[in-house]
Amino acid sequence: MRKFLFFSALFIITALTGFLLTYTRYTNQNVLLANFNFFKTANLIGNGIFFLILIAIIINLFSRKEYRLSGLIVIFCTSLVSFVLILLMNKIEEKDAMLVTGIIFSFINIYIFISLLALSISGSKKVHYFSNFFWSLILFVLMTGIIFTQVYYFKDDAGKYQYEPRRADAGVILGAAVWGGKRPSPVLLERINKGYEIYSKKYVSKLVLTGGGYPGDRTESEVEKSELVRKNVDPKDLIVEDKSNSTFEQIVFVRDKLYRKNGWNRIIIVSDNFHLFRSSEICKFNDINVDCISSETPLSTEGYFNYCLKESFAVLFYWVFGIG
Repeated sequence: MRKFLFFSALFIITALTGFLLTYTRYTNQNVLLANFNFFKTANLIGNGIFFLILIAIIINLFSRKEYRLSGLIVIFCTSLVSFVLILLMNKIEEKDAMLVTGIIFSFINIYIFISLLALSISGSKKVHYFSNFFWSLILFVLMTGIIFTQVYYFKDDAGKYQYEPRRADAGVILGAAVWGGKRPSPVLLERINKGYEIYSKKYVSKLVLTGGGYPGDRTESEVEKSELVRKNVDPKDLIVEDKSNSTFEQIVFVRDKLYRKNGWNRIIIVSDNFHLFRSSEICKFNDINVDCISSETPLSTEGYFNYCLKESFAVLFYWVFGIG
């Protein structure tokens, strides 16, 4: 009876955490939960671990052997911590704190799964805390490594436009830093140049310029517009978004104000190559048909590696919480 009550309570708290996580992911993206599709990557990653935990709980529930109470208590308390973290996530505003909380949340749930899996095949039915922690760490590093590989070796869609007639409804230049309050940083300048290139080659007939800025400074999109007008791009072909502070906000603007309203079929995202995998994932989750074309990022090999590593955690964070 004690074992039944424990695993039943654990099943309930896990199911609640999984549901709350899904609700948070969809709410953060202004998407109705009624449109839930389990086979989208973000849902497979974000909900898949809870699905596996629930299966492991059921397997242990129907085991005929007795379990050590101390181990069960630790697993249950860890599940409560997971539940509390997802509640706190909606109240954290500092970006780095959100990212750290997200990493802890993801690792904790991997640890719960590993612990339950090990418990189901253990003859002693004892929770081995340190070995479970070790294997959880290995799995987390492996998962992050797979994401890193996808980010680092991401191949853009430039070839599709070079070797076959293909057009998109608009190109979207994602914002980047402005230096001195008025001029584009080298990264932003390369994005602008690539945007001009796809416009001049007639891959697109319009360019969407995105990115806000600090009070008193010119916004990223204003700087982009000035540079493109200097290159003789018709201002009528430029659509300016000057309020956003993140990749996600820029793509949501395109989704709500342009893509759906104008019945677009495809857009081109222009950004650094290490940034394109996450951008494409946000677009795919929001049912935006997207091609990605990389700018010529002026980074060293070490700098590129560091950005890809940071992007790997950002991708995981987006998949789990829907914040990008």
